[in-house]
Amino acid sequence: MRILPFIFIIVFSISVSAQTPLIQKVFNEAAQTAQAGNYETAIESYQRAILLSESEKIGDNFLARIHFNIGVCLYHLKQTAEAVEEFTEAIKLSKRNYQKAFYALGMSQVELKDWRKAKTAFRDAVNLEKRDGEAWFDLAMVLLEEKDFEASRKAFQNAIKYKSVNLADAHNNLGVIYALKDDFPSAENEFRTALVQSNGKSTEARNNLQFCKLYKQSYNQNLLAKLEFSRRNEIGG
Repeated sequence: MRILPFIFIIVFSISVSAQTPLIQKVFNEAAQTAQAGNYETAIESYQRAILLSESEKIGDNFLARIHFNIGVCLYHLKQTAEAVEEFTEAIKLSKRNYQKAFYALGMSQVELKDWRKAKTAFRDAVNLEKRDGEAWFDLAMVLLEEKDFEASRKAFQNAIKYKSVNLADAHNNLGVIYALKDDFPSAENEFRTALVQSNGKSTEARNNLQFCKLYKQSYNQNLLAKLEFSRRNEIGG
């Protein structure tokens, strides 16, 4: 399942407040190291910041951002289960008010193919920020895995409404859902829109549009099985 070329670059939290100059220095160094791709070294620095915070009056929001960034590092190191633990801790420390952590948790659960937990995390993300087109898109993709086409349709529509970077894929997938419901005028409109959004590059939309035309001529049910949802490569691809 393709959950994002952003597209999933989980963004490190950089700006924090209410901490001592030493902890701020360690945090900034860790963030710079992580952004350079030295994730293991960055994790060590973030853990040092946590140790320093034990003797200081540091707020939970600061600690939440440290755990979030450790989770990002672990994700990039393919230690996804461990990343889940860090994102979960970040959410807990933020009193469940950390939208980016919910989204990152959902992406990690997708990697683990735990669709139920991924769906819950993405729903929490859009509940906190309903205009997050990427979270709506990835929620829709998870719902496709569960074959909940009606819920997926609504999520794709929100991804389009809130300008996901994956507009072509969203329109193509909406088209497939409409075609499976025998609503071919709507399906063809979505496939054409997907082609426009992709500058003609969406192979899936082009093939699906052709299948619709052939199906209307023959009503051969076997053609419906050839409809293609847009699937992305692995995260970060």
